This record gives sequence, C-alpha cells and structure tokens, in this order.
Amino acid sequence: MSDCPNPRHLLITRPEVLKARIGPAFSKIPEWFIRQVTVPFVITRLALLLVGWLGVRLLPLPVTFPSAWEIGPDGNKHTVVNHISPISHPCVNMLSRWDAGWYVEIARDGYHYEPGSASNTAFFPLYPLLIRVIHALLFLPANDYWWLVPAIALSNIALLIGLTYFRALLAIDFDEEIASRAIIYLLIFPTTFFFSGIYSESLFLALTVGAFYYARTNRWLPACIFAALAAVTRSQGIILALPLLIEYFRERNFSLRKIGWNITAFALIPAAVFAYALFLRLRFGSWTVMFDVQGIWGRHLMWPWHPLAWFLRHAPALSLEHHDRLDFCFLVLLLGGAIAGLRQLSISYSVYLWTAVAFFSCWGLFGSIPRFDLVTFPLFVVLALIGARSRAFHLGYVVASTMLAALFMVMHSQWNWVA
Repeated sequence: MSDCPNPRHLLITRPEVLKARIGPAFSKIPEWFIRQVTVPFVITRLALLLVGWLGVRLLPLPVTFPSAWEIGPDGNKHTVVNHISPISHPCVNMLSRWDAGWYVEIARDGYHYEPGSASNTAFFPLYPLLIRVIHALLFLPANDYWWLVPAIALSNIALLIGLTYFRALLAIDFDEEIASRAIIYLLIFPTTFFFSGIYSESLFLALTVGAFYYARTNRWLPACIFAALAAVTRSQGIILALPLLIEYFRERNFSLRKIGWNITAFALIPAAVFAYALFLRLRFGSWTVMFDVQGIWGRHLMWPWHPLAWFLRHAPALSLEHHDRLDFCFLVLLLGGAIAGLRQLSISYSVYLWTAVAFFSCWGLFGSIPRFDLVTFPLFVVLALIGARSRAFHLGYVVASTMLAALFMVMHSQWNWVA
C-alpha cells in the first residue's frame, strides 16, 4: 500500500488547517481595535477618495498653480494644463499635491540647497527617509508613480498606528465613549485628508501620541525616543520636550528627590535636532540652512503680536486665493481648546496645547495652521469632552467638519491651496 497522501484529502484539510492557524491570530485582535480604530479609519479614508474622485469628475476646478503636475499613464510626472485628468491614476494623484513633490524629491535625490531660493532643506528628514527605505526594500521601479505609492502607504499605515496609540492613551483617563468620539472627531476634522496624503502629519501624530502614551505609562526611554523621532519629522516636534518633562515631574509629585537616571533620556530630543542641523552644516556649510529656507516662505520666529497686527491691518477678504481669515479661525479654535482644557485635561496635555498655540503664533504666518491643528491631539480630547455633554455641539461639529473636509478635499485634490 502506498504511503503517499490522498490529494483529495489534502484539498479538504488544507483550508481547515489554514483556518486553525489564522483563526487564533484574528481572535487575539482586540474588539476595540476593529470597532473604534479600523472601521472609522476605513470609512473616512474611502469617503475622502470618493469625494475627491467625484470632485474631479463633476466639479473640475481650474488649476492656477504654475508648477502643478500629475502622474500620467506612463507613470511619470507631467505638467497640468488647465484641469487635472480624471482618468490617469486618480487615487494616487489626488493624494500627491504640494509638499508631496518636496518629500519625494528628498527621498529619491537627497537634499539640495541654493541660498536665496526655495529648497527642500525646509523639510525634516524622517518621513522622506522612510519612503526611501520602503522603496528600496520592495525593489520598486524608479518612475515617479512608484515613489508616490509607498509614500501614500506609509502615511496611512502611520495613521492607523497613531490611532491605535491614541486610543490606548485615551483609555488611561477616559471611558470608551470619549475615546471613540475623540478618534472620530480627529478623522473628520476639515484637514483630515493630509493624514492620507504625502505629508508627514500622520507619522508625526503617531510619534507624538506614542511618546505621550509611553510617558503616561512611565516608560521614559521609548517616550523620549518617539519624541526625538517626532523632532526630526516636523519642526514643531521640539515643543514636545516641555510637556513631556512636566509629565515626568508630575509622576514624581514634582519632587526633586525622585528624579532618576532616566531623565537623561530627554537629551535625545534636542540631540536629534542637533544631528539634523549638523548634517546640514557638513553638507552645505551653514548652521542656519533650515531657518534661511523657512524665511523664504515667510516663516521665522517673531513676537506673536507681529503676525496678529499684520492680520488685523492687511488680511484680505476670504477667497480661493486668500485664506488668512480662515487660518486665523483655526488658531482661535486651538486657543479655545487650550482655555477649555485648563480644567479638563492633565497638566502635560494642557501645556502641550498652550505651547502649540505659542509656537504657531510666533511662526511668522497663520498659514497652514488648519493643518497644524490636525496633529495637536489634546484639542480633540477637549472637543470630545464638550461633545459628550452637548448634543448640539456634537451635531454642529460633525456637520461642519464633514462639509469642510469634503470641500477641502476637492480643493486640495485639484491643486487649490488649503493649508
């Protein structure tokens, strides 16, 4: 008698074996991850793509930006003439606007700097570095399309990780209702599309929330590693040092006697920024390269009353070209959240909000603040707490945010400036 297995028997048992192996793995996934993180993530991301696609098809907007481009059928960039194409890689093109070109350029070709002109040294290195690593590990083709795809994938994976950390962080202080509400409020915020596009917002959110989560669970080395990585993802990452340090002392009842060796981990945060500055110094011969380039876009540190005075005197009326009044409204929203958070948030979250308000107010322009608000997670905790008490506020926020999110997605996907 032959010892060879019956092929028909293998066909019957193989799915059962596969199910037996995979089933336990899926059963270990927490129910909250599916219900509170994955489902809102999938619904909002698909909704954004649908809105953007319908906008391109039904509401084509004129493209006025002279350097606008899109990926053509050959997988490479082509200059946009009047309107973007509704059929050429629409999902990738919709999510590849404005700063996407800078990030992919850094990932593919590295940094370059020309004094007095816009250069990619204004963008911090971690996000483009990860794009380059993914592209290399997957042996992807060298055309533009296959540089953009891993960048979009990275943003969305980072968002999913950030939401997971956010829910875990919220669970320390709040019930499931507040956690779910804060996540939904974050995912429907007017500028939420930046999370899924080729921007560093989602990576920065994941690192920031992760840093606070490890801080709140008294694991200071990973907390400071995450904060250091955030500091080389976006310029505002440096402001994490103060609220995390306050959280460190709060956990020790502000007693100097309880300070341990792990406080030295905080040196990683300025060290990361210094390492990037040193790289630019060795590469381009100046310690101030990143500041010089930011200045070309009108961004440099100043007293907060200077941009406010300019806004009150010169801000033009709200239009497709001028958003100064809208940008200011988002700064007021952040300020309102900081005021409301004084009585509702832990001290470190409150300090983070106030530090963000101060940093954005002193950064030369109110432009892009709608995008900066997006990654300041304590704002959404405050909004969730208010929404839990007031049904009118909840309905108003959901309706206003979703409408603005849809409008902004249509604008952004067709090369109209949002933030």
